[in-house]
Amino acid sequence: MLLILIGGAIALVSYFYLDEEVRWCLIALGCAMILLFLILAVREKPSIPLQAGAPLLDMPPTAKVTEVVLLNEEDQTLATWPLYGKVSMAIGRDVGENQVDINLSSSTYASMVDVEHAVLNYTGGSWYVEDLASQNGVSVQTGQDGRKYKLAPDQPCKLDAGDIIYIGLARLLIR
Repeated sequence: MLLILIGGAIALVSYFYLDEEVRWCLIALGCAMILLFLILAVREKPSIPLQAGAPLLDMPPTAKVTEVVLLNEEDQTLATWPLYGKVSMAIGRDVGENQVDINLSSSTYASMVDVEHAVLNYTGGSWYVEDLASQNGVSVQTGQDGRKYKLAPDQPCKLDAGDIIYIGLARLLIR
């Protein structure tokens, strides 16, 4: 949208205030900027809504993140936590007085999950995961290229729909 405004302003100012020689060059530049915006607007891909029965792991990378899903070894859903209205979610195990938002104490790999293992934070329109200096670490497998990255403690990593967070060996799908 900014390209249209700038291009239009250049064309109008050039037409009314500049000499004949420079006027047509700048009008052409302004029109080219407007045309560039229109081309970029047409090429932008809309997000694709998921259909019933679609595989969990085949999500468009531009989809908005709305929930965290605990997966088993067969990619079946064991538990789901909505992210709507939240700005932070602690990941770990409920033990005594300690309560977390995403409780993995019932997962197969609960023994590898620290009491306060990681945290999800929402800032700047995106979700980030951060390892809280856990014993078994946090890794992120991107949904776009399938690469798996081990996170350094206290270094946030941006998440997209389709990414998988490994808390120890427990797998959390971001969708």
